Amino acid sequence: MENKVTVKIYGQEYTIAGDKPEETIIRIAEYVDNKMRLISKVAGEAGQGNIGILSAINIAEEYFDALAKTEQLSIAKAKLENDSKYYLKMWEDAKQNYAKYQESMKNMKSMQKEESSKIEELQAKCNEYENAFFDLQMENIRLKSELEKLKG
Repeated sequence: MENKVTVKIYGQEYTIAGDKPEETIIRIAEYVDNKMRLISKVAGEAGQGNIGILSAINIAEEYFDALAKTEQLSIAKAKLENDSKYYLKMWEDAKQNYAKYQESMKNMKSMQKEESSKIEELQAKCNEYENAFFDLQMENIRLKSELEKLKG
């Protein structure tokens, strides 16, 4: 849809046709008008014949500065996206490592319980063997005593 808008730029009326909304066309025309008036004040009487060219150059400079800034922002955005992907991967790796750690801890606790149970069994056997050894020593002493009585 083409819009036709009559605007006033630096004292002259122009009919501008374009696909942009009327408000946008008016805003652009006002920008050019303000730029021409500003350059007219700075250039004074000597530069009056070149106001249009000087304004166009000034606007072109702003345009290329904006393009350069846009390019910088695009590069920064791409870097941030890459950084984000990297940190998301690190996050996912950390979550996986944490899950493995949790599983490993669970397994270790289970093994610890089993080992504790084995240790208790071994301690009980040691106590049994100590008691049996003590009983054998006592039996040995008793037998030695009997042997002494029989000899003597």
